[in-house]
Amino acid sequence: MELIPPTNFDDVLVDAFKAMGIKEVYGKLAVDFIGGGRFASGLPNVGRVNFLKHIKKLNDAGIGFNYILNAPCLSSREFTRTGRRRIKKLLNWLDLNGVKKVTVAIPYLLQVIKDNYPDFKVCVSTYAQVDSYQKAKYWQDIGADEITLLDTSVNRNFKLLKAIRSKISAKLRLIANTGCLHHCHLLQSHALSASHGSQESYFHKPGFAVDYCVICCRYLRLLDPVNFIRSQWIRPEDIGIYEAEGIDGIKLIDRRCSAATIIAITKSYYERKHHGNLLDLLPAFHGKSPKNLTSILLKIKYCLHPYENNIFNILKLYKTIEGIDIYIDNIKLGGFLSGLKSRDCDYLDCSECGYCNKVAQEAVRYDKDYIDRMLKAYKGLINDIVKGEL
Repeated sequence: MELIPPTNFDDVLVDAFKAMGIKEVYGKLAVDFIGGGRFASGLPNVGRVNFLKHIKKLNDAGIGFNYILNAPCLSSREFTRTGRRRIKKLLNWLDLNGVKKVTVAIPYLLQVIKDNYPDFKVCVSTYAQVDSYQKAKYWQDIGADEITLLDTSVNRNFKLLKAIRSKISAKLRLIANTGCLHHCHLLQSHALSASHGSQESYFHKPGFAVDYCVICCRYLRLLDPVNFIRSQWIRPEDIGIYEAEGIDGIKLIDRRCSAATIIAITKSYYERKHHGNLLDLLPAFHGKSPKNLTSILLKIKYCLHPYENNIFNILKLYKTIEGIDIYIDNIKLGGFLSGLKSRDCDYLDCSECGYCNKVAQEAVRYDKDYIDRMLKAYKGLINDIVKGEL
């Protein structure tokens, strides 16, 4: 099974990936016309020259590159003359520089690419929310080469995985180290706001973000820590189960992380084992982004707008969401997935089932006073956002 990790354009990743036999990575410029699934304020601001140098080093090491164009909304700019010109300008630049694989979430964009760049391979993003055979078939019929299925509703639905795999010839991928909730109600809003936060000329201040969805997500977990177990992650030890189901690739996140964190996560999935805290594999909860002068200056650039936001409350927000001090013993989760295969979570009331609660009692450790303090802090942040205090 293929592993597809991200790159943050730190060249130290190249040799590490080559040693693990990685054949493809993904990433993008922090800001471009189409945008992607991450706010620009949290991404490394690599320039085009260094971007191309990194791609060349990857290619020299036998590692392909997949450019992310997975914004699910372009505000209909894609249907204007200017918008179409801007799209083709970006695609021409990728084509000229040897990038022949992209990931999209908009059907029209896939069709434009296939019509104008027939040698491009196109992967469908999880932001396209492919969670049924019918959706997968539609994307395959219009030319998709690979499809990343929606992790929030597919990762643990083995009956659905079998149904899709049995009738779809396109390659299928899953995101393994997501921290998203089962059938997350914040997904669509989060995908749209993140995408607009990485698009050129969308806002007068592109890249700025108050990530309301992440704050709400963390609050729900702190309110009931069993939600960490209900998330749709896949343990490194369980990759073989999905391989047996016919899944072709496992995608890893997150391109906002430091090189050391990306390497550590990739190594665990490459070796198919992890001893320690499961949250170390889930970047959504440990906040291990690069800490250097450039990243600090970027946050200032995106957030220092005193007429638009309260800089002191913004600083409080960033400090609060750095990480979560909870320990999930990965070893004690052995057999957890097998227990889920006999349950149909889409039709069960979690409070009546109780399976995840029992597992959480064994595997999840935390300090109650810490949880209470963090609940108060996150509730305060949500209140500030709702009341406009930020």
